[in-house]
This record gives sequence, structure tokens and C-alpha cells, in this order.
Amino acid sequence: MLETGFLFVYPSYEAPFDLLAVPKHPYAAMENWGLSIFVEQRILLDPSVSSISYLLDVTMVIVHEICHQWFGDLVTPVWWEDVWLKEGFAHYFEFVGTDYLYPGWNMEKQRFLTDVLHEVMLLDGLASSHPVSQEVLQATDIDRVFDWIAYKKGAALIRMLANFMGHSVFQRGLQDYLTIHKYGNAARNDLWNTLSEALKKNGKYVNIQEVMDQWTLQMGYPVITILGNTTAENWIIITQQHFIYDIRTKTKAPALQNNSYLWQIPLTIVVGNRSHVSSEAIIWVSNKSEHHRITSLDKGSWLLGNINQTGYFRVNYDLRNWRLLIDQLIRNHEVLSVSNRAGLIDDAFSLARAGYLPQNIPLEIIRYLSEEKDFLPWHAASRALYPLDKLLDRMEKYNVFNEYILKQVATTYIKLGWPKNNFNGSLVQASYQHEELRREVIMLACSFGNKHCHQQASTLISDWISSNRNRIPLNVRDIVYCTGVSLLDEDVWEFIWMKFHSTTAVSEKKILLEALTCSDDRNLLNRLLNLSLNSEVVLDQDAIDVIIHVARNPHGRDLAWKFFRDKWKILNTRYGEALFMNSKLISGVTEFLNTEGELKELKNFMKNYDGVAAASFSRAVETVEANVRWKMLYQDELFQWLGKALRH
Repeated sequence: MLETGFLFVYPSYEAPFDLLAVPKHPYAAMENWGLSIFVEQRILLDPSVSSISYLLDVTMVIVHEICHQWFGDLVTPVWWEDVWLKEGFAHYFEFVGTDYLYPGWNMEKQRFLTDVLHEVMLLDGLASSHPVSQEVLQATDIDRVFDWIAYKKGAALIRMLANFMGHSVFQRGLQDYLTIHKYGNAARNDLWNTLSEALKKNGKYVNIQEVMDQWTLQMGYPVITILGNTTAENWIIITQQHFIYDIRTKTKAPALQNNSYLWQIPLTIVVGNRSHVSSEAIIWVSNKSEHHRITSLDKGSWLLGNINQTGYFRVNYDLRNWRLLIDQLIRNHEVLSVSNRAGLIDDAFSLARAGYLPQNIPLEIIRYLSEEKDFLPWHAASRALYPLDKLLDRMEKYNVFNEYILKQVATTYIKLGWPKNNFNGSLVQASYQHEELRREVIMLACSFGNKHCHQQASTLISDWISSNRNRIPLNVRDIVYCTGVSLLDEDVWEFIWMKFHSTTAVSEKKILLEALTCSDDRNLLNRLLNLSLNSEVVLDQDAIDVIIHVARNPHGRDLAWKFFRDKWKILNTRYGEALFMNSKLISGVTEFLNTEGELKELKNFMKNYDGVAAASFSRAVETVEANVRWKMLYQDELFQWLGKALRH
């Protein structure tokens, strides 16, 4: 059934297709033609213990590998520099394909934003990023090109291209591309030429290569700023510049300092007021600064750019427009689409993090969430709040931030309540969107210390221990396990440890192991870190998750960082050759370090290392420098505003 979902791409190609689960493999999955191989964790699913999230993960990994039968196997990139031609397409179509199987999940139009676009823009907003197409001169360069830039940025650029071309024209162009190059090789220019021809047949003349070379051969992405013209009515000023989280890095990197980055940007815009939104218009922005006339733009109207976040760029506005958008969200948020609401939240948090916006703007935006009934904006807010939470969670005034977030979550948490258990063997019991929304709100409530949420989690864990029957609803088990371990005594930790060893379900094993990292007891965290390197106790591919999750725990961050440095030789020997593993580990252990002392430790540690992970360490240093800079420049401003907001 999965295969037929993709026959629309190349209708005449059919082949037998088998899936094989193996206990150990260096990659999550591999797309051998006709026989794809998966580690057990990414394909084996037990309906009696697996959550909707796990079903989603398994579905998307399988669809990804099936997509490779066309993008990668039927048509193979000419050279490694364009590995994104297969990985970007497979990653994009895993969302399209999952929509075919589960139309109600709305993956391509919604979940793509939080899980692909927002995630990769964090990485691509660093000065240490690189273009999607990278030069590969020797064998050791090959592993380097398989990263989230190739997969996720590749997918985001393909989505942008499909949207500005129009999906039906884009699909016809892809069919031609696969037909022309089947059983052979193709380069990115072959794709651009075929897509330009498809547009020409439709009466449109766009040089796709000229547009897309700027997006694939330049690193990073632009931030568009839209300013109202104070001297002329109905006119706006649009500027573009290279978005960087820590602007100081531009002065350190000569390549950035001397390079005037420009993109041809398909900027879609609408104008709206409290009850009405205009139809969508598109402006191609290609200069650093441009003036444009917008009819129907009056003093009471707001303007919104990058509609449904189909473009790979951020949008900033003057403060007056931000205020109008915030007012719109509070009065009637449904005037804006679900994707637009999620996009506004992510852009605002990222722009504030980089210093383009005052720190209070994103926190003011999320005040409307008490009225939000859709999953995606909550998910975007949760993902945007997470790194901010980790920047603040070891600070004295942390409880002020904590209290503000709990205030925004409380109403929806009470409204939605907890799921009832259902052991009918069906994973898709209720509406996916509703269940995922409830899960997101429960996770926020428990993470930030809602008393009822803590009490409920503790009761469910205690009931399991006393009855030896696990009645915890599947979709919130990971939240309950983690919360229970963090609140209750060592006996609960030992109980979860015992269950981790006795369960045979791989999805359950994974969340039990991660729950053990939630403890507030530093001795238990140290014990777990040391056990993680014993392959007979913890699988090699799972040990990385243990170390990373301990690093995310404020009680264990310094322990994981010390463990990482002390055991680096063992870890590097074990994971140095495995795709993604080393970079995932380095990023996961260091991304929330945020003191001058930790930055110094990281730089000193790097001095003794010059291996294949050098690029990952450079990214880590830039991230920690940006963390330290943010705290120095903005934490007082943030806490000051939060204090005032809580008093009113």
C-alpha cells in the first residue's frame, strides 16, 4: 500500500519491495533497491504499547526509504556534492506520502514546519553552516555531506520550489526528470532545466537555475524586514539580509564579512484587519532594499509575509505591525491560518534570540494560546520555548519564567484533561491532532511544574508499581515516566530500570531508558552515564540518547559534559565512523552550555582535537558563544518584562 502512494511520481516503475529489521546497523535505515534495512527501533511496532508519535516515526522512516527507490536508486546523483537531490526529496516526500496514508495528520502543510523548517533554520542560522551543495574532493568528505542541511534544508527548498511553481507543474516536471534520467545519473542543473521546461510548457518563463543556485550554493538564509513607509501611504520598504544568530561571528569569518549575500525571494503577502484578509500576492525580492506599493494598506491594517511559511526565510516587521498582529491573535486568531500562527511564533522567538526584536514580543504573542485549539501553534511554541528554558533553567530567577509559562498553559490544560486509556489495540483511536495537542499541553504542564500534572503522573506511576499493571495511556507514557522519576524516590528509578530490562517492545524500551535520565539524583545520573557504555546493558545506538538526555537535565548537564570529555576517546572510536552519530552527540551535549567557564572548557578541549568531527566542534563553539552573548545582553531585559507581566 505504501508503494502505490508514490506511483504518481513515476507511474510506469514498479518493483517488488521488502523491509528487513535488524538489531544493529550503523544507520537508522538503508534504501537498498528492493530490500530496505531498518534498525528494529525504527520499524517494529507493538500496538499495545506504542504511542501515536512512535507510529508516526515508523511510518515516516518507511516512506522515506520507499521514496529512495525513485530518488537515489532509479535516478542517482552524479556526485556526492548533490546528495541532497536524493535525501532532500526523500525527506520532503515522506511528509507527502504519510499524508496519503493518514490524510487527517496534515503532515506536509503543518508538521513539516516544526519538524523540518524550524529545526533546520536553527542550524542554518549559524555562521559555521554550509551550502546544501558542498564540494567533495576525497573519500573522507563523503560522510560530512550527510547532515541535516542536506536532508532538511534540501526538503525545505524543494517545498518552496513546489509552492512557487505550483504543485501540478512541479509534479509534471519531476515526472519528466525521473523519466529522462531513469537508471542513470543526474546533477542539480538537470533538475533545474527540466523544471524550467515544465514551467515554459505552462506559459511561464522563470530561469529556475538562476533562482535556485542562490539557495543551494550559498549557505544560510535571509531575513526579510518589512517596514511601513512613514512618508508615503500604501508604500512599504522591504529589505533582505543574511540571518545570523550571533552577529559578532560575521566579523570573525572573512568569508561572511566580504560576501554580500543576496537571494531571489518569492515573498507572498496578505493584508488584513480584525475580520478580513486580502487575497495572497507575490513579490519577488532580489535587491538589498526595495520599495513596493501595497493597495488596501491603511493605518488599522496589518501585513503578513511568507504565507504558511512556504519560503525558506524569516520575516520581521516594524513594532507597530507586530503589535497589530499580536492584537489580531488575541481578538480572533482564526483570521490567520494554523500554519501562519505557528510561523509567527517561531519567527518571533528566533528574531528575539538573535537580537532583531525586543525579548517581550514572542512572550506577548503566546498569550493568545489559552484560546488556541490547534496542535501546530502549540507545538511551535513548545519547541521555541525549549531552548529558552534551557538557557534559563540554572538561574536564580528561573521561577519567574516558569510561572509565566504555566500561566499560559493552565486554561488549556484544564480544558483538555488527561486521555482515558484504551486497550483496543488501535493506535489511531481519537483524532491525531486532538491527541497530539493534549499530549503537548500535558508535557508543558508537567515540565514547568503544574501541581495537578505532577500529582497525576505520580499517581499513575504509583498505581503501576503497586498493581504491576501498566494503565498509563500510551500517548503520554514517556511524560509520566519522566515526571515520576524526577519527583519520586530511588525505588521508582530502580523500578523503571527493571522494566527497561524486562520489556521486549523496542518502543517501550526506548522511553523507559530516556525516563531514567530525568532523575534529580546526581548519583543515579552518574551511574546511568557509566552503564551507558556497557553494550550488553545499553545498545550502542541508544547510549548517545542517554548522554544527550542527561545533558538536557539541569541537574545533569555538567555531569554529561564532564563524562563526554573524560570518555571522548571511547566515544569517538565507537561513533566516529557512524553517519550523524558523532555530530548528534557533540551537539546534544554542548548546545545548552551557557557560562563563560563552560565556553572556556569547550575551547580548551577542542585544542587537542583535529579529526573528522572538527566541523561539529566549530558549530558547538559558535552555539555556546551565542548562548553566553544572549545571557549577557538580554536576560535582564527578559526578567524585567516577565516581572511586570506577572504583576498585572
